[in-house]
Amino acid sequence: MKRFSRWILTALLAVSVWQQVPAQAAENPYVETEEVFRYVMESHLSKPQAAKLVKGALESVSEQAKERKDLPLVVSAEDDTFGELVQRLAEWQKKGGFDAVSMNTWAIDGMLSTLDDPHTVFFTADELRLFQSDVENQFVGFGFRLRMQNDHIIIREIVSGSPAAASVLKRGDQLLKVGDVSLVGKSFEESYAYLKGAEGTEAVLVVYRPSEKRELQVKLKRALMTLPEAEGQLFDKGSVGYISLETFGSDGAVQMRDKLLEFARSQKQLTGLVLDLRDNGGGYLSTARDIASLFMEDGLLMYTTNRNGVEVETWVRNGRDIGIPVRILVNGGTASASELLSGALRDHGIAKLVGTKTYGKGSAQQVIPLSEGDALKLTLNEYFTPKHTVVNHIGLTPDLVVEDYGAQVVEALQSLNVRAWELSDEDGDTVINGIPFPTVEPLFKQGTGGLQVRAAILSHLLKDPAIGENEYVELAPYLKKHPALKVQSKGGFHFLTYTS
Repeated sequence: MKRFSRWILTALLAVSVWQQVPAQAAENPYVETEEVFRYVMESHLSKPQAAKLVKGALESVSEQAKERKDLPLVVSAEDDTFGELVQRLAEWQKKGGFDAVSMNTWAIDGMLSTLDDPHTVFFTADELRLFQSDVENQFVGFGFRLRMQNDHIIIREIVSGSPAAASVLKRGDQLLKVGDVSLVGKSFEESYAYLKGAEGTEAVLVVYRPSEKRELQVKLKRALMTLPEAEGQLFDKGSVGYISLETFGSDGAVQMRDKLLEFARSQKQLTGLVLDLRDNGGGYLSTARDIASLFMEDGLLMYTTNRNGVEVETWVRNGRDIGIPVRILVNGGTASASELLSGALRDHGIAKLVGTKTYGKGSAQQVIPLSEGDALKLTLNEYFTPKHTVVNHIGLTPDLVVEDYGAQVVEALQSLNVRAWELSDEDGDTVINGIPFPTVEPLFKQGTGGLQVRAAILSHLLKDPAIGENEYVELAPYLKKHPALKVQSKGGFHFLTYTS
């Protein structure tokens, strides 16, 4: 079964540990296979059939035996109980000379592949440590955050004090190669897999910088880092706060609270908040509940149902009403706990969603330790928003649908009655009222008729849908049509100002 990269690994609603683990029988070399089989049969949301799990396990082992030793192992339709599975595993292990660890892994992966559930995952001990570090925003890496946009892998942020921060890399750089491996055309998870490595190891990265229209080679060493979960600041030209939440780890709610307190201590009276959950794959349920309590005093957070259809309510109690309008930025990478929080705040009339449809992960998992130090992340529940909106496999459709990454921010601010604007294009970032947002395409570029600007951003800035959402338009006609729209150049960068 395919191992999942960071954005899948962190795309869960609830992470907890199932404390009761069956005692290991020394004479049973397939104890973890048995544990996984029992847990899945007893608790998985889909109520799987034993025969299907057994068949999946045997087919997986048969495929591995064929691939590794060209050993044909025939799966019999009559083998449909766990006892027959163990008997067949013992025969095949002896016949092929395989080790028990491999046999367990192949059998477990085969069982889980039959569930059609990418969120039920078997972790080796090493993978479990990586998974837990991901949720807590701890990484061994180069020190940048990535996102996928228009089939490009983009550096969305450089982490302070990291190896990347000490290099020439900048936000907005497009990652092209890791060593000799091209990332062009590869998925986000495939690209991430090539970036992973042990602490202290080195790699040569090739990036393309759109603002300079050139490629660069950078040699970096991987290091261990703990990254902030919540970061933000006040926008210039108004009294609107901005917080980007990276994950729902154990410190997420505290860091979110501290940012809100920081805003409250400023000399500006906050009139709105933009919460950026784009590419946030989720985390702990308890963190989602604690963050929701920073927005509402009391209220229903979600409904969950188990495999027997029993519905349970989860509530927020003794919270605090935020008292200002909220806009939540979402996209296809907004998953699980991010969708839970977004759906709840929208259902309670606290927030509106801006962006594109979310991922659609409305299920909850538990992490169950196994006898040999490995673990099973098992789907137990499906969740629904307070208004019983289905999220799983569907996602949330925003109130304000906007495709362009920068235009999403502009639209959110427009809906919060921001009237004064300054937009610039600096080092690959689109800077909107003082806050940089990495984008694939620059805000400005030179055309045959003069300076051009991203059509989608100008369209939302001027509230003129006739401008359209694609590519660029010449700026000169709009400067004539809108006297309050002005452009100037400073230090090699263009600045667009507007007061509506």
